[in-house]
Amino acid sequence: MNAHQLEVFEAIMRTGSVSEAARTLDVSQPAVSKTLRLAEEAAGFVLFRRVRGRLYPSPEAETLLPQVEQLRNEMNAISLLIQRLRDGHAGHVTVASAASLAHAFLTPAIAQFSRANQDIRIEVQMLPTHQVAERVAHSHADFGLVHEPTDNPYIDGENICQAEAVCFMPRDHPLASRRSVGPRDLQAQPLLCYRDDTAIGRLVRKALADAGQRREIDMVVNQSEQALDLVEAGCGLAISEPFLHVARPRASIVGVPFRPAIPLRLRIIRARERPRSRAAAQLERVVRAVIAKTTRRSPFLIKDIQR
Repeated sequence: MNAHQLEVFEAIMRTGSVSEAARTLDVSQPAVSKTLRLAEEAAGFVLFRRVRGRLYPSPEAETLLPQVEQLRNEMNAISLLIQRLRDGHAGHVTVASAASLAHAFLTPAIAQFSRANQDIRIEVQMLPTHQVAERVAHSHADFGLVHEPTDNPYIDGENICQAEAVCFMPRDHPLASRRSVGPRDLQAQPLLCYRDDTAIGRLVRKALADAGQRREIDMVVNQSEQALDLVEAGCGLAISEPFLHVARPRASIVGVPFRPAIPLRLRIIRARERPRSRAAAQLERVVRAVIAKTTRRSPFLIKDIQR
């Protein structure tokens, strides 16, 4: 039995007659009678028996009806879901991000997005940059947020804004009033930085070596928030990206540009061959708006480079 035959069968079961079923379905009575005959042929058994001009459902028809009603409800649900997906009001969005960018921009963006899209499920994966790129490239995330270069032929990246690495220190530190600091200024300072397999960590170590300083990093961290916590606790100075501090400034800490400059580009990355869902595209627009609003208030030279 096809969908139309099941629809006619259910209408006859609800109304009790061919004529009423035809009126309900807005078709002719002969059309309903023909469809009922074809439905019984397809089923291989009698669906209704006519007794004194009335139709009585067979036991097989009564057994079949709950399943037909369930199928109709499921089809209605599918139609509603299709409409909501088309309008971008349903679905599932996965975002992979460097931890600092998730804290700085994804949290407020998701809070704003979720208030208007409560039926869209969102998953956030905070990972190192190379893992963000891998998740996006393998379509395990709809898009990603990174601030370091990604060398992956299966992803496309779009630059949103750029900044430079900053040296964070307590507000009352002797170097806090400087316009910039370099390797020689930091020679006698306890220094915190990222691992040497990150772009910032690698370039900081290169800057120190080029300045003739053969020193080790005193504390190695893997997240910006951890670096700022340690600076605030008086453990040393940290060379880090500025995005988290821009979004969530700490009154006891200041940032001074580090020289030689270490450029950072905040980028949205996507899998080259993966089409975007409407829900993912909507969330991405909210993320962009949050980034634009937040970085406009920045005391650092963060430049909008979307164009």
